[in-house]
Amino acid sequence: MIRMFETHEKRIQKELGGLWKLETLDSEGNISGSYTAVIPSCWESVIGLEDYRGRAKYSVNISTSSKNLRFVFKGISHTGDIYLDGKHIGHHYNAYTPFTVPVSGCTEGEHLLEVIADNRFTPDSSLHVPNDYRTYGGINRPVALEELGNAYIEYLHVKNTRSDDGWKTQFVAKVCRFEDNRSSYTVTASLAGKTVDFGNIVFEDNSAIITASTEFDSVNEWLPETPNLYIAHIKLFENGEYIDDLKERIGFRDIKIDGEKILVNGKQVFLKGFNRHEDYGTLGSAVPENVMNYDLDIIASTGSNFVRTCHYPNDERFLDLCDEKGFFVWEEGHARGLNEERMKNPNFRKQSADCIEEMVLNHFNHPSIIIWGILNECASHTEYGAECYKLQYDQLKELDPSRPRTSATCQHLKDLCYGMEDIISLNIYPRWYTWYGNDYAPLEHYKKIKEYIDTCISSPKPVIISECGAAAIYGYRAFSHVKWSEDRQCDVLKELIEELSSSDEISGIAIWQFADCRIDDDFRDWNSRPKTQNNKGIVDIYRNPKQGYYTVKDCFTKIKEYK
Repeated sequence: MIRMFETHEKRIQKELGGLWKLETLDSEGNISGSYTAVIPSCWESVIGLEDYRGRAKYSVNISTSSKNLRFVFKGISHTGDIYLDGKHIGHHYNAYTPFTVPVSGCTEGEHLLEVIADNRFTPDSSLHVPNDYRTYGGINRPVALEELGNAYIEYLHVKNTRSDDGWKTQFVAKVCRFEDNRSSYTVTASLAGKTVDFGNIVFEDNSAIITASTEFDSVNEWLPETPNLYIAHIKLFENGEYIDDLKERIGFRDIKIDGEKILVNGKQVFLKGFNRHEDYGTLGSAVPENVMNYDLDIIASTGSNFVRTCHYPNDERFLDLCDEKGFFVWEEGHARGLNEERMKNPNFRKQSADCIEEMVLNHFNHPSIIIWGILNECASHTEYGAECYKLQYDQLKELDPSRPRTSATCQHLKDLCYGMEDIISLNIYPRWYTWYGNDYAPLEHYKKIKEYIDTCISSPKPVIISECGAAAIYGYRAFSHVKWSEDRQCDVLKELIEELSSSDEISGIAIWQFADCRIDDDFRDWNSRPKTQNNKGIVDIYRNPKQGYYTVKDCFTKIKEYK
């Protein structure tokens, strides 16, 4: 399944799932092993490749009747090179964002599609480095083949703004054509019973950005308790003939920042939930839809309303489920724990900018996403790092001014970026890491940080505790409540949630983390990660509940969603 809803009625789109040939490659590019793999999946799920880090070639035969094609890749980890009948047609860096490869001049019949994936840590990679989560390998998200005419719709963004009389809606679409011709192209879009006409399209370099607007006075708004969704359907016509379409699912909701308050559709919200990695047992980052749904059901059962997609853009199907189930989502660009040296990698700025652009362009319409995030725990305390933060904040503002921006910091009393963000987000671990203020109670620890922040900003801003928690090994209990026991985790979580939620200054708490996850074997802090996992989940890597699950449930269900 590519998305959780139908995205086309006219365009021919075929999911390229099933069994593909998989061949590992040595340093010279020669075949070193032969396997098969179901797509999507991580190659770590293949017997014999459980810890493979390197390059591998996937291949499958496809059949088409159109001369114009577009290949849609929802995720390749972490570098992908695409070949059609031996010809290189596309390249992409970053495991966590979708990309497309258009191809023209194809012949009808059978073709060979090959994908070379690479999950090595090399100097060319600035974002994928040994980290506190595992960089898996392979085609870990769905793949599709689209058969197109002379032109197609690249994307549709629906921008809804609340007004005194209802909602003002702007449609922004990008249309592309394969070659310059004398055809006349027109576009219409429909939403909630209304149809708008974009008029004739004027192309520049075979692409065009087009806009249209309308207003709605009686629609059902999107909120967690009433996650109402609508289908926006855009159609493309060539000389009056219907040739292409795209459906996007949207919700009527807006986000405002009012001093220390976060307002969604005019209501002050308190965000309570979890950080969640895309990682499950032996399946790695290729999490199937039923597990995504199960995760959200477990999270909902704790009284949560909030998910942070640490530390990278998530699978669109997961975001679709968040839209349907009424979760608030903080989604962020890919980066975690990069020091200044890492940020000075010559590829860092471009690879980060590409990731942010692909994240926003592809995920713009999800009503669940209410916050964009960047650069978790990176070098925000250095002049060069702060310059990088500003560039990314500015890019987000340009791409989408409708959502607030933030970044989770651990440089609490040294951060140079306070004032750049719309929401201040703090990763704090009192009672767990000594260097994070273990000697202080959670609220006291927060207040000491907040006193410094207030000297750096000119006006109040909302604050989210973006990470807090403690680790526990599933099944380990101890009368003495020692570290790594489920008992100690419960003690810490209870104190954290009760104290931090009592402050009127704090607008949200995201527990680190929902489920245990694997880490890279050569991560620098591997010796504090038993079982080569980050063990701070309230459920284990297979979603078995720890005692901490019940503690969080007891605490979260007592906290009101709206202030």
